[in-house]
Amino acid sequence: MKRRTPHTLVLFAPLLMSRLALADASYQESVQITGGQLVETLRSVSFLPKSMKQLLDPLKTTKMVHGNQYASVSPQSTEIIDLDQETVTRIDHDKKTYSVTTFAQMRQALQDSAKKVQQAKSEGAKAQPPAAAAPADTTPASRVQVTFDVSLTDPGVSKVLNGQSAKEQVLTLKAHVTDPNPPADNPVQTVTYGIITDIWTASEPPEVKEVEEFYARYARKLMQGVDMAALLKELSPSIDGAAIAPLFAKNPGMGPALQEAGRKMATEMAKIKGTPILEITRMGGEGMPAPTGDVPPAAPPQPSTASRLGALGSAIGGSLLGGFGKKSGAAPDSASGAGSTAPASAVLYETTTQKSGFSTDAIPATAFQVPAGFTQVTPPDVRPAS
Repeated sequence: MKRRTPHTLVLFAPLLMSRLALADASYQESVQITGGQLVETLRSVSFLPKSMKQLLDPLKTTKMVHGNQYASVSPQSTEIIDLDQETVTRIDHDKKTYSVTTFAQMRQALQDSAKKVQQAKSEGAKAQPPAAAAPADTTPASRVQVTFDVSLTDPGVSKVLNGQSAKEQVLTLKAHVTDPNPPADNPVQTVTYGIITDIWTASEPPEVKEVEEFYARYARKLMQGVDMAALLKELSPSIDGAAIAPLFAKNPGMGPALQEAGRKMATEMAKIKGTPILEITRMGGEGMPAPTGDVPPAAPPQPSTASRLGALGSAIGGSLLGGFGKKSGAAPDSASGAGSTAPASAVLYETTTQKSGFSTDAIPATAFQVPAGFTQVTPPDVRPAS
């Protein structure tokens, strides 16, 4: 019998590798508000409209890759990316409409945005009298100071989640808000708020890797022929520190503080090992217990401090500084016995994000097609390529 030579295997190797690289892959991603005072409030109010209570329903999306095609499907909409056709198709299932945007149109829109940034910067540099005299803002600038701490810890816990061997890592962000001039009736100067994310990671599932590799190919093809260095230079006024300064005119220290928080967050997130398949995030006061699904009791309100820090809370975001938390430096109750109580923490809300349903089964062609009877509409904010 004639033996197959290694040369034959070499000839078939590229075809085999191509088939493996373009294997079908899919998984489901679910995001849901799962706990906290917000959930308890919505559940307790009977007269809220159905649309409000639907905010508590999980948002489920199926992500699928077949060769050079990708689809992200939810009950309300679908997005299809086709690298061969160089198109992005967005389908609205409720309205039964769809739009098609070409890569060329997307490149043009991005370049137009950069030009608009430069134009706005140029026009802003010109001194022009206001069209109408606006009333002077006599609100004094806030002297509230904010510092951030960010850390990633490894509790050393592992378990099987969604069919994957997962390891726990905990990402903690704390915002310390200090009022240098507290009211006389409330000498506590600092309020601490926190975001704790319980992250369960697994060795990268092949299905997730397929999606990530597709997006890498998509980015390369979408930006093909674009001078990225020049584009980033044109966009820099909209992404540098000076751009966000006007947002915090009444809290001038907030811009640099948020930028520093972003840098610290990026540093800690870079340490995360593996692919997150389950993330439980709690937002509220310092001292929150590890996410277990139990909602701790609310802390007693502190009107005087909350009123002084309210403007800052709206600037950062109600979820992070929404008036909940424990006062740093507050003395515990000195009484002992059953009647003594310790300062309580509050959780505004808890969200759960997870990946599941990993599959390499063949994906039907209909998953990448517009349903019959849907009407094509013009994509918003995209003009035809010249």
